[in-house]
Amino acid sequence: MTEYQTINWNGLMLEISAEPNQTFSRIAGEEYTRLKVTTAESAQPLIHDIFSASLIRQAGGAAGFVDVMLTAQAA
Repeated sequence: MTEYQTINWNGLMLEISAEPNQTFSRIAGEEYTRLKVTTAESAQPLIHDIFSASLIRQAGGAAGFVDVMLTAQAA
């Protein structure tokens, strides 16, 4: 099941979609999530990758994980 969220990150409206990646999870033996982050202004995603679901949960969910990733990128 895909989860959708919209957040404001430093004045930029972000659309986040997160869904379990069953294939990669079976291969790796742990749960993985496909995360895609886009803005209304850009056709190219800011983030579009597969991450460990446990890392996303530790950050407080997809929105918290995106905040951490983009803050680290901006630093």
